[in-house]
Amino acid sequence: MKYIFSFIFYFFIIVAQSQNPYFEISKQMEIYNDVLLKLSTNYIDELNMGDLMQKNTKQLLNGLDRFTTFYDEQSILNQKMRQEGHFGGLGIKIRPMDKAIIITDILPGTPAERELKIGDHIVAINGKKLADLSKKVAVNLLNGPAGSKVTLTINRHGKEIKKSMHRADVALNAVTGQYLDGDIGYIQLAKFNAKAAQQVKKSLLDLKQKGAKKLIIDLRNNPGGLLFEVIKIVNFFISQGKIVVTTKGRFDKYNKTYRTRNPSVDEEIPIVILVNNHSASASEILSGSLQDYDRAVVMGDTTYGKGLVQRTFKLKYGTYMKQTISKYYIPSGRLIQKIDYWHRDKNGKPLLMRDNLAEKDYKTAHGRIVHNLGGVVPDIVLTSFPNHAALKDLINKGILFDFVTDWIDKQNRVPKNMAAVHLTDADFEQFMQYLDKNNQKPQTSDQKLLKSAYQKAKKNKQPAKILNQYQKLMAAYDVYNIQSIRNYKQFILNTLQQDIVNRYFGKDSLIKYRLKTDPLLLKAKAILNKPETYHQILKN
Repeated sequence: MKYIFSFIFYFFIIVAQSQNPYFEISKQMEIYNDVLLKLSTNYIDELNMGDLMQKNTKQLLNGLDRFTTFYDEQSILNQKMRQEGHFGGLGIKIRPMDKAIIITDILPGTPAERELKIGDHIVAINGKKLADLSKKVAVNLLNGPAGSKVTLTINRHGKEIKKSMHRADVALNAVTGQYLDGDIGYIQLAKFNAKAAQQVKKSLLDLKQKGAKKLIIDLRNNPGGLLFEVIKIVNFFISQGKIVVTTKGRFDKYNKTYRTRNPSVDEEIPIVILVNNHSASASEILSGSLQDYDRAVVMGDTTYGKGLVQRTFKLKYGTYMKQTISKYYIPSGRLIQKIDYWHRDKNGKPLLMRDNLAEKDYKTAHGRIVHNLGGVVPDIVLTSFPNHAALKDLINKGILFDFVTDWIDKQNRVPKNMAAVHLTDADFEQFMQYLDKNNQKPQTSDQKLLKSAYQKAKKNKQPAKILNQYQKLMAAYDVYNIQSIRNYKQFILNTLQQDIVNRYFGKDSLIKYRLKTDPLLLKAKAILNKPETYHQILKN
């Protein structure tokens, strides 16, 4: 009997432990520590335990959603500066390459504006060649405390130039452009940092004072940012006490409803909001909530579909972890999250969230039906970027940008004004020749798989007949892609012209140019100039 009671006692202890998540964590940590100890004392080669641990930590988080991440000290510092809206640096936007960093944009009023040019290749920083540095180290070397000195070696038009500059406190403006076109005000909102609400309000009041009676808010390529900033901006256009967003998570402490807290600024001004598939998070709260209250017409592509909320937690030794704590729902009740990271197929690929949601109609304040398909579906779907893999490949690799750099190098004179920037069919043919000359043919993901299969077949010494079929298919892909690029001639010419205007005349001129040439902006202005059409969209 004694042994039976002992067995029952230990059985209940084991069951209790197996149901206790903290016991399982403790158990796995002991195993993990034991593995590390054995590696450090017995492995054939000396290990960098710090690098190994950090890789393992990141690998652990990779199995979750893509927004739950680990930050070292430098990474969290960079993130904080972006959120606060300033950093110590030169004021450049860059594209890292294998042996250089290309300057893709320059912020006005910064040290870079006086010394550098868009298209410059940075090949060394403080005498250290970029070919010998990792991309992360190279990028970190560019930034530093305001007032500190940095020396860059630049390749410009094939010539190497040294530039010594002092870093400054660079402002990261949330509103990157505003303009009055007749009685239509235009606000370009690039991010939701700590300055966003303040700058949007200032721009709105300034435009109204100058005569704006209608408004376009451009959220294209806006990745989101701070939740409280977007709530304030929504509040500018709807009354006090309205629900903006509700968050729901596993723990009650993260279940909250956020409402507008202040009197509005303007509840009547007609608004068109422009979005695309890179408009995410806070951009989706702004566009989705104003759509739900029938307060704005949303136009463009379906948005990114990020309906997850993150919070940053401090860890030991100056490290941090940003983890997803809840999902957010806009006023109609829609969850706009597109990817379901918690349900995966047999290959481990996340499913689409809509596949696991019951079909349901969601309605706006006026009773319009809106859909829960992942992302905010615009009231007027109008694609601003052609959905073709070959064209996307060219743009992602920066080929259009590089062509403009080459084109400007060859010009004998600067255009008098932006109206003089006009590319012709001859310029397009020059672009196509540039692709061929520099071996920059577009490659789709299918082509890359095909090329990999060909290399494998060649390595395995497959018959010449089979290899020839591979080669013919790859050649056919090349012909098809080139023809596809030609079909988008006008889009390419418009994109090239915008880049040229930006480089010669700056951001303000670029906004003016887009208001006259951008198809989405032209459509937005047309709707705002027809009040009956605008109000009909919001009623139906």
